[in-house]
Amino acid sequence: MKNKTLRNDLIVIVILFLIIEGLFFFKSRKQGQLIEITKDNQIYGYYSLNEDQIIKIDQENTIQIKNQKVKMIQATCPDHLCIKQGTIDKKGSTIVCLPHHLIIEIKEGKEEVQDGKVY
Repeated sequence: MKNKTLRNDLIVIVILFLIIEGLFFFKSRKQGQLIEITKDNQIYGYYSLNEDQIIKIDQENTIQIKNQKVKMIQATCPDHLCIKQGTIDKKGSTIVCLPHHLIIEIKEGKEEVQDGKVY
């Protein structure tokens, strides 16, 4: 009887642990609300994912925001790895263009959204 109670308690604890882990996993994978663009280690700007738009960065890179997803659609770098990285849409996801020192990261949305450059 005591072993059966211990076994049932262990099953309940494991189930609760799995539920809590699942909640943390899904919370960390939620969609972000804006992108932060960094160029040469300086914040270039914040852009909302809720507005479809094309962003040109210094005639070197072109970023597309469409349907709350972000992708690099044009780049003048020789390898085009930033374009090959594809589409991102989850908080914490990034697109990086090393030759142009450009980083695009999806953020939660606490920063103030600017419609252009931030100085």
